[in-house]
Amino acid sequence: MRKLSLLLVLLPLVAVWVYGCNESTPTETATIATDASIDFEGTRQGRSSTFDNDADGWTLVGDGNAAHTGFIPWTVQPSYDPTAGNPGGAIYAVDSGKQMTFFWHAPPKFLRDRMHYGWTLEFDIKIEPASPTFSYPDVLLGGSGLSLTVDAGPEPTTTDWTHYSVALTYGGGWTLNGTTVLATEDQIRNVLKDLTVLLVRGEYVSVGGDKGYLDNVVVLPPGTTN
Repeated sequence: MRKLSLLLVLLPLVAVWVYGCNESTPTETATIATDASIDFEGTRQGRSSTFDNDADGWTLVGDGNAAHTGFIPWTVQPSYDPTAGNPGGAIYAVDSGKQMTFFWHAPPKFLRDRMHYGWTLEFDIKIEPASPTFSYPDVLLGGSGLSLTVDAGPEPTTTDWTHYSVALTYGGGWTLNGTTVLATEDQIRNVLKDLTVLLVRGEYVSVGGDKGYLDNVVVLPPGTTN
């Protein structure tokens, strides 16, 4: 069985990122409001990536695009295709065949205090080929010394785009620090208020040489639609 080790690699990386590498990450000076009271104005620009012009600051973790290991985080660039998106452009990466799963790593505009409890994270995934797929956590959040993972839903079954929607709430299926223990509401809130890592799974096919695409990443407040 392959591709089961990266999460154990990512968890200490999250701790390193939280405590040792985030001093230079840009921060937002806007006042932090309480959950759903935050104004939605500007969210699509400030908390979304449609990849219509470029890769929008996203990078890779894992073995995508010939990355060596997950120990060199956030530095490998994805490939960009201006016509492969849903619609418009999209980013993609090719599995290098190593025994790791690659993830998309979000740029600073999604981090720190820019995602809030009660909001929803949405994104579109496309894979080539369509099988055989394997089960694995689809999203990882790190902050405040904690990491959370979630299964966003069934793996893609075709080479068409698959839409995923993940609730940033207790009851959304978030588990704590690579275990099966459900995260509490307080733990989720603590991670989101100082979010330093957002990883979205890019690889679903268990045979090397596959491609994974990402498009239309957006964070939505309650009562809004994408």
